[in-house]
Amino acid sequence: MSDLARDERSTTSAWQGIKVGPMPLPWFLLFAAIILMAAVTESLPVDMLGGFGVILTLGWALGKIGDTIPGLNKFGGSTILSMLVPAILVFYGLLPDNAIESVTMLMSDANFLDLYVFALVTGSILGMNRQVLVQGFARMVIPMSVGLVLAMLIPAAIGQLVGIGFQETLFNIVTPAMAGGIGGGVLPLAQGYSEVQNIDYGAMVAILAPASILSNFFSIGVAAIVGRFGEKHPELSGNGTLVRQSATEEKELVNKEKKTPINFQSIGIGLFLLVAVYIFGNLMQGIIGLPAAVIVIFASTIMKYFQVLPASIEEGAKQLNGFISSNFTAPLMVGLGIIYLDLKAVLDVLTWQYVVVVLAVVIVLGLTGFILGKFLNMYQIESAILSLNQSAMGGTGNVAILATTDRNSLMPFAQVATRIGGAITISIMITLLNLFA
Repeated sequence: MSDLARDERSTTSAWQGIKVGPMPLPWFLLFAAIILMAAVTESLPVDMLGGFGVILTLGWALGKIGDTIPGLNKFGGSTILSMLVPAILVFYGLLPDNAIESVTMLMSDANFLDLYVFALVTGSILGMNRQVLVQGFARMVIPMSVGLVLAMLIPAAIGQLVGIGFQETLFNIVTPAMAGGIGGGVLPLAQGYSEVQNIDYGAMVAILAPASILSNFFSIGVAAIVGRFGEKHPELSGNGTLVRQSATEEKELVNKEKKTPINFQSIGIGLFLLVAVYIFGNLMQGIIGLPAAVIVIFASTIMKYFQVLPASIEEGAKQLNGFISSNFTAPLMVGLGIIYLDLKAVLDVLTWQYVVVVLAVVIVLGLTGFILGKFLNMYQIESAILSLNQSAMGGTGNVAILATTDRNSLMPFAQVATRIGGAITISIMITLLNLFA
């Protein structure tokens, strides 16, 4: 073989060795070009497959870039770029309408976000040691409660100092930041506020929503810093495990942990289980009023604790979780950036005082979790990250925070922190406003 032919073969092999997502670079570029051409010519199908085409292309590409940039790759660059860049493209009108419509169909109409979140919830719970699971839920109550009180009072006091006013800060900035997102947080909060104060509902949503969006963004950034701090101080990090165990208990957990080969039928079992618990959660939501995600968390925890399901079904949930999280995290961030990250709403209220207050909410929550975690026998990094989910924008924020820190196993706890914490916050603050009004 000539030297030229050998060099060409070596170059081809090198290109094939570069992966974008799980795919070799040359093939990714070819397939991405097809999707890009369809989007630019407004020929992209406005259906689930068209939406997947957009988010997989942008997600895998931006994820690769974020993982490659020195410095940024140490702070969740893959997640941050995958969410922020598409939002910027939408803000400046650089993303074709056809592409936005396809992604909207996938994320909103087809509920891909729910598929991702529920896969992580069921897979994390059923794949977790039941003793660790119960201990985690029991111990997170104290950081959640203390964090809720401190993150209301301290930022509200800061708001008074910077000229916004204590009551204005407390009700219109701090509360929506911890309400649990837009759909399950800001909207019912605005409904309650508008009824108490006789203010137009739409105007109230416009006042409250930016705090939720901005707190979510800060939570992701602070979580990235906390995760990086954990890498430098491994003794504080459980690498996704919330509760500390004794040396004997850790050894027992390692011995019980089985490495099972990937099985396609097992993933199918996990998908069917996911569909069943999702539908069960929605049925019960209409009866008892709790969010479907919370119902699924409790149901999965009960099934795990009492060992209701056979090991094969638990393994299916675990393998589906692995398949979804390893392939679709960065693409999902793209969808969230396009649909949910409204940069215009944030920029419209962006004053330094507003930013300081929202940032204070996030920092107080993170510090509370970090400090109390030490006294509750929890890994402080995980405890802090979990507390940051109290200022997350619903499931959207949970996914982004945990993906940034590579701690998807905390999803069940994060969902409780966001949804239960948000519901408690809304109930308390509407009651207080009624007293003050």
